[in-house]
Amino acid sequence: MRRAYRPLLGLLEELPWLCLAVEAPGHTLEMLGELDPEWLEQLRGRMEQGRVEFVGSGDTQLIGPLVPAAVNRMNQRLGRETYRSLLASEPRVALVNELAWSQGLVDAYLDADYQAVLMEWNNPRRSHPEWDDEWRYRPVWTCSPGGRRLPVLWTDAIAFQKFQRVVSGELEVERYVEWVASQATDRPRHLFLYSNDAEIFDYRVGRFAAEPALEERGEGEWERMARVLTELRSAGVNFTTPRALLDDPAFQPEVELELSHIADPIPVKKQPKYNVTRWALTGRDDVGLNTRAFARARQLQEGQDPEAWRQLCRSWSSDQRTHLTSRRWNKLRSQQEPFPDLPWEERGDPPRASEVRIHRSAERMTVETGGVQLKLNLRRGLAIESLAFRESGSEPLVGTLGHGYFDHIDWAADFYSGHTVCELPSDRRVTDLARVEPRIDPGPNRVEIVGDIPTPLGTLVKKLRVFRDSVTLEFKLSGWGERPACSLRTGILTLLPEAFGPSLSVTAANGGEPERFPVAEPCDQGASVSALITAGAAFGATDGRLQLDDGKLALDLSWPNFRAAALPLFTFQRVAGKRFVRIAFSLSEIDETHRPGAPLYDFQLSLRGRRISP
Repeated sequence: MRRAYRPLLGLLEELPWLCLAVEAPGHTLEMLGELDPEWLEQLRGRMEQGRVEFVGSGDTQLIGPLVPAAVNRMNQRLGRETYRSLLASEPRVALVNELAWSQGLVDAYLDADYQAVLMEWNNPRRSHPEWDDEWRYRPVWTCSPGGRRLPVLWTDAIAFQKFQRVVSGELEVERYVEWVASQATDRPRHLFLYSNDAEIFDYRVGRFAAEPALEERGEGEWERMARVLTELRSAGVNFTTPRALLDDPAFQPEVELELSHIADPIPVKKQPKYNVTRWALTGRDDVGLNTRAFARARQLQEGQDPEAWRQLCRSWSSDQRTHLTSRRWNKLRSQQEPFPDLPWEERGDPPRASEVRIHRSAERMTVETGGVQLKLNLRRGLAIESLAFRESGSEPLVGTLGHGYFDHIDWAADFYSGHTVCELPSDRRVTDLARVEPRIDPGPNRVEIVGDIPTPLGTLVKKLRVFRDSVTLEFKLSGWGERPACSLRTGILTLLPEAFGPSLSVTAANGGEPERFPVAEPCDQGASVSALITAGAAFGATDGRLQLDDGKLALDLSWPNFRAAALPLFTFQRVAGKRFVRIAFSLSEIDETHRPGAPLYDFQLSLRGRRISP
């Protein structure tokens, strides 16, 4: 409060021509008011004078594309209640939390009566080379999956990082002012100079080794900031607020853009190393935190006690999933409740025992029910050679592409389905593709095939249950013990390209209504960003479902994310004229927030093929 937030409002005393946009979640605003009621009173006063526009962001800074739609709606609703209570007003504009976007979030903001959102330009632009660079300086429309429109005002990662550098003394003031001035043209433009945390100025938490040290003597960072802003004003820069932009006839949206893309369905601020997996698959136990939160969300109904929803939103707080101190983590763990015992119904009607046929050879096993034909490779840990559903026709949808399928030396390998790969960087790769002698249980309503597969990390128990019109895969990964520093992907599925037509799409819900992504350009969400960052993108799939279809034929995937909050990673490439499509479910990735001590979680996946009605 003393070193950051008070100087923030102090800028307005020193620079009478300045106006600011200040954002805080409701929970943060409550804490600020408790710590320093006078500061909160000053904030209200500056808002009444028109010197400060307050920008909303919900009750909690949670990652919207990683939580269910109902949680996003409640988070925004509860945030506005707090703003009314503490500020006696409601913001018109919202900042997207951590600038982690999905098209499904549009409905939550519109339902909360927001008139626009602030979102970063740079990462959506990377996936959309067809965009005009001039659009970054002007509002645009974007739409929900159902077609509701919302204006977007762009923040800029390059601009805010340059501002940090000039204020910390890493960039000369003259060079910075020249750069800002270079953005100007004859046509009106807006540029958010800074759109990040206020508490990094004149305050250090010691989180990053590369943090610029605070100067012991001389000009402080808030003083330097005032000097930089004064130099900008002298260079002809005018200062305004998001609300004023929305009301200015010269800044009305002229184009409509979809920010998400199959290569990056959840764009996030800053460089690619800073991506959505950091709040889902790394940290001290992101998967466990999210799994518990999904389980609690499944228990709540939207009409229930607002305090229960408030606590659920806060359990999804983004900072619990990244750089958490040991003290805070131990306190958080002590407050965790056991996982609730929630049922998960199998999809499809169980077949009668008389419909089951099993054929076994030394190397292969085939299981047939009334609507499923499944062929398994016993030499490769019950990997799926082919899986066909009567509802979708006779062609298998997923299976194995054997060595030599692709006429390119870089792709001279077997591409299996239904397996697990654990990559331990600079160490080894562990898979469950070992010979196995399965146990078979032809029960009254399904066939169960079980294999105990030896691996260097311990035995992995794999179960396949074959029903009338669906197949369920289960991977007992908890037997491996504590999560190693690894990328762990399971339930890997390789599509058999001949089964689907050319117009393939993926449908996933990322915090809202399901979004449909055409599979047109090469992408690899699970590709490493660097030697230290093992994945760069993912689907949120917040309803525990994913659909692939070509308009006529669909493959439905579902999994209980309240038992293991895995994220699906999608890959599409064209190799020597042939299509390669693969999905993997990640339970662990590595980045700078990864810490030891988390358990591993069992994963269960259901598959069903069907025809799409015209």
